[in-house]
Amino acid sequence: MKEKLQLTRFFISSFYKMPKQTMLQAVLIIAVFYMFLQLTVINAFVYFLGDTEVFLFYNVTISSILVFALVCYLSTSQIFAYYEFKVLAPLPLTYKEISRAKVLSSLWVPIILSMVIQVPTIGFLIVDLKFIEAFKLFVFLPIVNGLTALLLLFILSCINRYYYRFKNKVAYLMVNIAVILMLAIISIVYFAGKSSIAISKVISEIDLNSIEGLKNSLEFIMRHMFETANMIPVIKWILDAFVSNEITVQFIIIYISILVIGFLLYSFIIENISVNYFKNGLLGNNKANMKNSKVNISKNQWSNYLQREIWIIKSEAYFKMQIALGLLLPPVFSLVMLLLIQNEVFPNYLNITKEGVFDKYFSYSILFLCCINNISGTPYSREGKYHYLLKSAPFDEKYVYFSKVIFSSIIGIIAVLISFMIFALFGYWEMENAVMLLITSCLVVCYNLLTPLYDMKNPSIEWENPSAAIKSNPNVLISLLYGLPLLIMVTAIHFGLVWFSVQPLMGALIILMIVLAINSVLINRLKYNL
Repeated sequence: MKEKLQLTRFFISSFYKMPKQTMLQAVLIIAVFYMFLQLTVINAFVYFLGDTEVFLFYNVTISSILVFALVCYLSTSQIFAYYEFKVLAPLPLTYKEISRAKVLSSLWVPIILSMVIQVPTIGFLIVDLKFIEAFKLFVFLPIVNGLTALLLLFILSCINRYYYRFKNKVAYLMVNIAVILMLAIISIVYFAGKSSIAISKVISEIDLNSIEGLKNSLEFIMRHMFETANMIPVIKWILDAFVSNEITVQFIIIYISILVIGFLLYSFIIENISVNYFKNGLLGNNKANMKNSKVNISKNQWSNYLQREIWIIKSEAYFKMQIALGLLLPPVFSLVMLLLIQNEVFPNYLNITKEGVFDKYFSYSILFLCCINNISGTPYSREGKYHYLLKSAPFDEKYVYFSKVIFSSIIGIIAVLISFMIFALFGYWEMENAVMLLITSCLVVCYNLLTPLYDMKNPSIEWENPSAAIKSNPNVLISLLYGLPLLIMVTAIHFGLVWFSVQPLMGALIILMIVLAINSVLINRLKYNL
């Protein structure tokens, strides 16, 4: 038993590491405290709406969504990866023991985190002398969150069982992401289909003009979600037992049933991971990442340096996945937003489609979505062990930096172009939109010129898991502080011109001149200072 706990602890310590830098540790602690404070304020606001049933339902829903999101991330980067294979496979451990430790360590953090954020909730209930409700929340929430995580892991483990059949890691990751998105969409569509009121009607009831209006809107939405959930027979059966102010036989039966289902799912997951563990682990670690990567040395230096950047991206499937997401997210967002507008889901008072304003909303939404994926935030950290080549080989630092900027900008601009093509297909294209396309593309370049600066000076290259070079890298957040302020300033100036009723095309041309000037200054400064 002790050895099993040690193995689980090994995975936990490998998966979740505090940053070594004191400054980053302080930033992380402040961020966690701020998130905890925000959730406490929101919980207090919902609690004082006065309906305990809705309050309990809200907390279960929020924690389940949080666990779903965390498990989605962990499943692609840790649970179904095989970075530990070379270390653990030669040891006298069964594949089931390794698989069991991986799954337990990956369930531990989401469930513990979901319980930690419930401390204020339980506190409110105890202060209000609702001890039964507090006890039920404390014992019921972990098993519901565990069941949510296990259901998702079971589906993904069925795919992972046949990991060796996929041609490459990118195809495997794409299938995982497609399944996760499909599950989320099906859940939302099914839940919305059970609603007795149209979504557009629900949104139209939202009043953000006053605190009282916000309170009434939140109360209406929470109550509507609770009533909609009660229209689903299984969920109604569970909620009736959970939100009551007594511990009933029904509650105990449900509790035991969830434990049994969870144990069965857990057993199936372990079986799915372990049955082909050796074959999948061997394939995942021995597959040559560079086998399809050819470099054609030419007299053109830009061609050589850009090929090197592509070579780095091809070194890990996780990096290629980030590029794929960078290309897909803005167009998908564009399509969803335009479909919602076409179906008049947004309330009229938002006036999103107002002439002279709609293209600004659209353009800057796409711009900031391109920035969220932040391909250019950690280009030096991505190099990992290859970063030392920059020091030992005769590379020109300017070419290296600008090749990273060019590559990231090309990805962003392609995503912007596809998004504007979708925009045009919906019949919104005008002459001014061509200028907005140029502005958005130039701002993508502007953002990518600034964001690699911190990572260039402080790369995080000692990573074992490629996700640590991107999503788990504190440099990602710091790089946002380099790139976003300028974008926010330009956006504010543009909407300021709209506010002062400057002719739309003239305002767009003014912003384009400003952005071109900023890019020119940045490029010249970087040329002479790198």
